[in-house]
Amino acid sequence: MSQQRYHQRPAGSNWGDFGDDDQLGTLNYLDAQTRLAAIAEVREGISFSLSLPLTVPRAPVLNPRRKGPVIRPAEKNGVPVYRYPLATDVPGATDVISDDSVTISPQYSTQWDALGHVGSLYDAQGNGDARPTGYNGFTVSEPVTDGFTGTRDLSIAPMARHGIQGRGVMVDLRAHFGDEQRKIGLADLQRVMQADGVTVRPGDVLCVHTGLADLALTLPDDELHRLKTHCCVLDGDDAELLAWIKSSRIAAIAADNHAVELRNHSLATERGPLLPLHEQCLFKLGLPLGELWHLTPLAHWLRQRGRHAFFLTAAPMYVPGLVGAPVNPIATV
Repeated sequence: MSQQRYHQRPAGSNWGDFGDDDQLGTLNYLDAQTRLAAIAEVREGISFSLSLPLTVPRAPVLNPRRKGPVIRPAEKNGVPVYRYPLATDVPGATDVISDDSVTISPQYSTQWDALGHVGSLYDAQGNGDARPTGYNGFTVSEPVTDGFTGTRDLSIAPMARHGIQGRGVMVDLRAHFGDEQRKIGLADLQRVMQADGVTVRPGDVLCVHTGLADLALTLPDDELHRLKTHCCVLDGDDAELLAWIKSSRIAAIAADNHAVELRNHSLATERGPLLPLHEQCLFKLGLPLGELWHLTPLAHWLRQRGRHAFFLTAAPMYVPGLVGAPVNPIATV
């Protein structure tokens, strides 16, 4: 094992199963054969973008440390290069140039969590010293005062290079439970899947439709606070659900809500994770999580036609060092 990153792996994890230096985790299930089989879900050639406008939510009500995009014109010698006639530089030139720049919190809107987004204080060496640790014994890089460029390990880069293309499977919780907040354990999930004839195969991306992203698009500004208290969430405290996520060998989970699971702010026990589903997926399994995907139009289309699967292309924006990145997922049916 390279650099002896760990001497013991967490119970129920798959560390080392894909190799000592693996940083792809369950995306390893998305191999060539899985992609080829997924193409069979394309029957009509219709595509759906599953991204919100990255300006949505219109206010940082879900996570105040994340801010929406700020767009500015690019500048040259202090002059905005926007509707900029190149004749200013070269007399007689007819070109008019517009360039811009954007500052954004990569996980503000539709996005993938990289594996480095959530780790754990874990005693990887078995010496009683619990330290910040991530999937497969890696950890994100320490921040530096000057020239910070993100993390070397567990960034979005391996996901972006691998590409995420395969079979997406819609589980339409909103159709069964409406917009009231409800924690969904394995029993509820399997009842919905059985009722709708949903089959899950190894390598699938499980897409969980709750309706929250649709509310983020449609609620008036003075009601955006409802985003914190509405729609289904997966129950990270359900041990059976966490075990199923591993045994099903799905490649990833993408939801249209804020954090896939309910964001806890206090512990029910003396010690443990506030985000147990994130711990299971990102830290133990190396299973990426997508959040705030806009699934409602696709979910409606599939339900009207008695379908639940589609071909999904959802590579994250390739900025090395990020622990989360925007994505414009495309579903083709």
